[in-house]
Amino acid sequence: MYTRFYGLREKPFSLTPDPRFLFLSEAHREALAHLLYGVEQGEGFMAVVGEVGTGKTTLCRTLLERIDPATEVAFIFHPQLNGLELLQAVNAELGLPHHVESRRDLLDALNQFLLAKKLEDRRVLVIVDEAQTLEHDALEQLRLLSNLETETEKLIQIILLGQPELDAILELPDHRQLRQRITVHWHLRPMTGAETRDYVDHRMRVAAGARRQVFTPRALAEIARRSEGVPRLINALCDRSLLAAYGEGREDVDTRIVRQAARELRGETDRAPSWVTRMGLAAAGGLAAAAVGALVWWMLGSGPFASPTAEREAPQERPAASQAAIPAVSTAPRDIDTAPIPAETSAPAQTPAPDLDVLLASSSPARTAARSADALLVAWGLEPIGAQHLSLGQALDTLRENGLYTLRFERTSLVQLQSLGHPALLVIPALDGAPRAAVLRDVTAEAAVLEGLGDAPQTVPRDELERAWRGQAYVGWRDYAVLPEVLRPGATGRPVTWLQDALRGFGLYAGEATGVYDETTINAVRAFQEVTGLAVDGTVGTETKIRLYQLSEAHDAPRLGAGES
Repeated sequence: MYTRFYGLREKPFSLTPDPRFLFLSEAHREALAHLLYGVEQGEGFMAVVGEVGTGKTTLCRTLLERIDPATEVAFIFHPQLNGLELLQAVNAELGLPHHVESRRDLLDALNQFLLAKKLEDRRVLVIVDEAQTLEHDALEQLRLLSNLETETEKLIQIILLGQPELDAILELPDHRQLRQRITVHWHLRPMTGAETRDYVDHRMRVAAGARRQVFTPRALAEIARRSEGVPRLINALCDRSLLAAYGEGREDVDTRIVRQAARELRGETDRAPSWVTRMGLAAAGGLAAAAVGALVWWMLGSGPFASPTAEREAPQERPAASQAAIPAVSTAPRDIDTAPIPAETSAPAQTPAPDLDVLLASSSPARTAARSADALLVAWGLEPIGAQHLSLGQALDTLRENGLYTLRFERTSLVQLQSLGHPALLVIPALDGAPRAAVLRDVTAEAAVLEGLGDAPQTVPRDELERAWRGQAYVGWRDYAVLPEVLRPGATGRPVTWLQDALRGFGLYAGEATGVYDETTINAVRAFQEVTGLAVDGTVGTETKIRLYQLSEAHDAPRLGAGES
């Protein structure tokens, strides 16, 4: 939208990692130097800890580019695994047999592989991202892997990347042996104000092909203050600021624009911000203003905080009902002005609000995970399993086994969850350091209704929830139309026909459905994404599918506010 206006060849603040935009702060350079030294010296265990969005994954990608290309690397992205599953994942990454259920067989295959690589003078490196989510059994398995060694050196090296909770986990008595084996440990701090300024200038220069000064010095200082030097938050704030300034026709971004963008990201906006409406009308490229404006009103409510990391967890088995033919979508434009306002306006029951810390402390992690899994299943009209105790990983497995996809957020907000509109499983830290699970069923400006923290739903003050919760959530959803994981331009067939019918029903696609994902379809998808606050890429991924299904009259998905309170 704004790239041409500001003389840019591409968006400078995309949340997708791109090596061309790599910027290493002093903290990143020091952490990289420590990791490179540890790998070269054959250290067994290394760890890098940092808050969400501080650039741990970017640091890891840079490390992989700079180590010896002959190094064999197993990168574990989704470590919510038990010990056996972790072993299977490591072997799979290294191209070894991994479908067997015997740990001994898996270890034997891995040990033979390590000895062979040792004879070839090649290193073997295992990198575990989001290591704070590892189960106790998996951490113990990693410790045992470090025992694979010769008389003089380790056969395998392990790097743990995690959030600060990882340090707390490693300090537990059960993990003291593992903690003692970590010889390289680095805490990745956020960027300073000067580094934030240089970071923004660097990304603008890369996107423009030359130096491009759009942000005023005071705006850059405001960005540094509000983002607290976290790269992912800097990207989100700068991108929204450029879009807001473009909507006003401004050639520069000042502190007022930055503050407005920050309020948008926190959801502190009117129901239909004027610049968002203008962006939606421009993206629609001549579509009826009433249709697009109403779609903004209904879907957005308030500007959502875009999640830095959201990923799809697919169900292992889909119920027979979901294998049905692609459902029909009404092709007549909907009277969306009369559509119900999202449930953020409905009020939870007026009962005395319990103290959230007390609720968390009086529940067990395994019990809340089991209750929350059942609560989410019931919300979607599925049978509860009635388990008494589950780990978080087992609870998520239960949802997948019963046909629910989950959209994972590592750092999101209640505003974003309100905009998605489905019940969500929240992971909330407690004072004892162990997270509890709870299903968000309703949320207003003052209160939230949670299920899973007791036998009955609990209404808690919203500000208490926002204070305790750190943004980790799993939103359940159903793939009603059985679409591909990502529906891309160039695709053909019934999924594209369904998409075109849906977009036509919203007034964003004109003409008959062709079943070909052509330029007209791309523009309609981009318009839909623009006015609903999604990343605008012209492809239909998880969040776009959720929004499409949510607006379709053919489906009766649960919404926030629909549960008992």
